[in-house]
Amino acid sequence: MTQLLTAFDSAQDTAFQQNRLLFSWLSDDRQRAALYQELLQTPRVLQFTSCADTKIHASDAGDSVYHQQVYLLSQRAHIEQALTNTEHFSNSPYLALGSGTFMLGLDKDQPTPATDEHQAQRQFAMSAFRYDGRTVAALSALAYQAASVLPLKTREFDLAYLSEQAALRFVGFLFGFAQSDVGLLEQTMRMAYNGMSYQMFARHFVANPFAVPQASGAMGMLLVRVGQLIDQYQKAIGKKEQDEVISLQQELKELQTFAFPPQGALLLKDFEPVLPRLARTAAQYSGTELAAIVVGSIAGIIGNVHASVSIAVSQFFTLGQMPLAKAAALRAAQNPADAGALSALILEALRLQPPAPFLPRRVLKDNPFGDANGVRVPAGSMVILAVGAATRNDGQPHPHEFRPTASKDDPLIFGGDPGDHLHQCLGKYIAMPLVTQVVQQMLLLPGLAQTLDPTTGEPNRLQKHWGFNCSSYPLQFTVDKRVIQQSLNVVMEIKKPLAVHAEALKQIIVYGAPRIELRLQQARHVHFAFFEFLENDSKLVLHTIFDGDFDAYIEHFALQIGPLFDLLFEHIENAPPLPVAEFPKEFIDAIRLHNKQPAGRYFYSAYPMRTVADINASPEVR
Repeated sequence: MTQLLTAFDSAQDTAFQQNRLLFSWLSDDRQRAALYQELLQTPRVLQFTSCADTKIHASDAGDSVYHQQVYLLSQRAHIEQALTNTEHFSNSPYLALGSGTFMLGLDKDQPTPATDEHQAQRQFAMSAFRYDGRTVAALSALAYQAASVLPLKTREFDLAYLSEQAALRFVGFLFGFAQSDVGLLEQTMRMAYNGMSYQMFARHFVANPFAVPQASGAMGMLLVRVGQLIDQYQKAIGKKEQDEVISLQQELKELQTFAFPPQGALLLKDFEPVLPRLARTAAQYSGTELAAIVVGSIAGIIGNVHASVSIAVSQFFTLGQMPLAKAAALRAAQNPADAGALSALILEALRLQPPAPFLPRRVLKDNPFGDANGVRVPAGSMVILAVGAATRNDGQPHPHEFRPTASKDDPLIFGGDPGDHLHQCLGKYIAMPLVTQVVQQMLLLPGLAQTLDPTTGEPNRLQKHWGFNCSSYPLQFTVDKRVIQQSLNVVMEIKKPLAVHAEALKQIIVYGAPRIELRLQQARHVHFAFFEFLENDSKLVLHTIFDGDFDAYIEHFALQIGPLFDLLFEHIENAPPLPVAEFPKEFIDAIRLHNKQPAGRYFYSAYPMRTVADINASPEVR
């Protein structure tokens, strides 16, 4: 059956309709998989009309030309040819993104006078990324630990965000950025990756004239900072630079011992980040040249990790492989030497949905594939490499199914050919350990599940912008298996006149304190509790730290201390129906409405799994 291709061919009289059909399929994981299955059953080069301008830059000479013919390549032989044959194909589409991006294509450069220099830079970059696997694993564990602090404070979290933060922290550690640079990395990489995905794929289907300039500007911002750091690592000039280098050295010393004594001290004792390593060994290159090498590498690492983690977990859920993946994660946690089985499952998930699903190339030689199913691809044309079609067409049985026992490591998963050693280094030896670490920790979360769409009742799927950037993947887990305590910070607005009502509230708290104390002691699930007046006595805040379920906790106090709350609410704006003992559900809703989460949802507990009852029962307390 070729239902999608039949629909595509039926719309051939309307180029716009064909374009929209193809975009709808390629930007949806399920439809894309169905299209690839048809294209591999009935091989063809899929020709369509693009919405993009043929010029790389708007300022280029000549008139803009739209409605160019673009060709989607799905056959593995064609895609490998486009990646490896630099006489017939170029990666010039990346030039629109500006300097420092030649590595983003992650292929060999097209023949130019600068080719030899670029190859020399690639070889030099290879030496800069050579780290012991245990060092990369230690940095990966640290990156996950840092990235998961805030997202996992609540029952629901966004895996796309968590994986992005893990990638940002990892890059910061690996390259030797200041901790304060994480915000810059986040801002620039989001704009850069948005622009890259637009330039690589989406511009043929949608119009967003700001995406590429914003990406180019973001890459420029990061390039400036990287060049600055390299220059400072080489030789700090002036007190300001000297102080920053001292601060960076102190942060590195902290990193070398953070959270893993004595293992961390042993594994990272001699660790030297990429930027100071480049500064120390690269006498032949300026800081700007080195920055160009670094920025493209950073974009590749962050993009691959961000996408791969979300895609792998999504595939495990969607394809019914979660029990198998969780078992592999548990074995890896018990014995790190067994992590290879989990990595193999992740790579199998990425084979079906690669992290960089499309790569662009420009054709240099007329008709490089011959007459491919009657389609001639002229020189100057743009081709889009459907990487996910090629990884499915690997010569193994059942190419469209998840194969748990698959052992083949396909170099195309991360968009590179086997001869591109730099690409394989960044993907396999730098990004993949972090991907495995984050996925493993996700699978070990108690009660990990997909959240449900409240409208349809269906699981919320991984969301991708333009079918490319992983933008959101809401998941949930049993958070009280990791931390029992919760905070309550109820901010209530005091009625006017403030002086009268604030004074009345103070008196109620004073004479009500004995009863509050008694009920709190009897409850045996409240760690701390106190009232606070803020903003010139215009607001009353109730702070507590308690164990267990929110609704049960609040309803308990509605029934046990209801009369006291009745008196308090007489002086509070927008109070719930009174008496609260007769309206416990409304009381709960009011408290939930006025409850303020800690800033950034950050809440630390030194004893996350100990209840009030546990603590009171300990010999030290008695």
